[in-house]
Amino acid sequence: MSDGFLIGRVPLRFDVEPKADVRDDLSVLAFDGDGNLWLGSDEGTSIERLRPSKDGGFGNHRSFDLREPLRLRASDKKDEIDVEGMDIVGDTLWLTGSHTSTRDKPEADSVRKKLKKLAKVSRKPKRYVVGRIPVSDGAPSGPGARLDMGKEGNALTEALRDDPHLGPFLHIPREKEDSLQLASKENGFDIEGLAVHGERVFLGLRGPVMCGWAALLIEIEPKEAGKGELKLKKTGRKSRRYRKHFVDLGGMGLRDLCWQGDDLLMLAGPTMDLTGLQRVWRLRNAADLHDDSLAEEDDKRLQHLFDLPIVHGADKAEGIALYDGLGEPGLMILYDAPSDAHKLDRTSYLGDVYRLRKG
Repeated sequence: MSDGFLIGRVPLRFDVEPKADVRDDLSVLAFDGDGNLWLGSDEGTSIERLRPSKDGGFGNHRSFDLREPLRLRASDKKDEIDVEGMDIVGDTLWLTGSHTSTRDKPEADSVRKKLKKLAKVSRKPKRYVVGRIPVSDGAPSGPGARLDMGKEGNALTEALRDDPHLGPFLHIPREKEDSLQLASKENGFDIEGLAVHGERVFLGLRGPVMCGWAALLIEIEPKEAGKGELKLKKTGRKSRRYRKHFVDLGGMGLRDLCWQGDDLLMLAGPTMDLTGLQRVWRLRNAADLHDDSLAEEDDKRLQHLFDLPIVHGADKAEGIALYDGLGEPGLMILYDAPSDAHKLDRTSYLGDVYRLRKG
């Protein structure tokens, strides 16, 4: 029995109003202990929940705004969180925003205006969310907690500011003249995955990819600081508040993470916004990592599991989660910009389930 065989597709049904477009912007998924499917989107400030339905799919869609439980500014609805990582452990839902900066697309009429827009890189404050909320019976059940955040970043980016590998990519200036104009989809700093193991939170980076070779995992241990805030424990070398794990993914960046026992499953794809190879990897015994680490191609800990079909301009694999609902161990994969093969109708979606042996 080999990994990577498509064993079925599972229907996901969303309400027509008010989130009819959520189907086309999915970025992450996670299952809770009751079998409810939780979804994140790269638009807005909400997360979505679908319940299991009798036909083997998921429906009964509800949308939950995160601004109140995470104490985010109530204004500026268009200032999206860009939820790119999610995991559920017990009755706690963890999530992260992308932490990305963006370069304006040159959509103006004149060449001069297009070039001017290409010179501008913007930061979005709400994208610096790393937090958790309690959930019960398929709904948020109380106030959450998050890392301290502001217009220029959060407690994580502050901890990474002087890191020799990641600091130069953070585009957070101490002074205006220090600003590095590097957008996230240009190999800049970009979080696109979160997986929780005990008190440890692993964050997967789509960028930067170092030397066209190594992708990065950041490991942190958030703890309660009171008044709805989390702070980072000292966990790394020289009292750092993070650890770094480099993985040789052949030039690809990380798109999502999930645990299978003590192994970390990793979805990888292009760092830039283009069509390219998408691959699923296993990092064996990742839970045993307790210092900075490097897993190279010939390292027995790093295992290539399977590749996904390439569809030009569509089916950008964004989220993975273990799913055994089709009678055998599987991995559910969801896509941003889904192709017609993954659309049932205007508000329904088909998630892929690939065979995945237990490690």
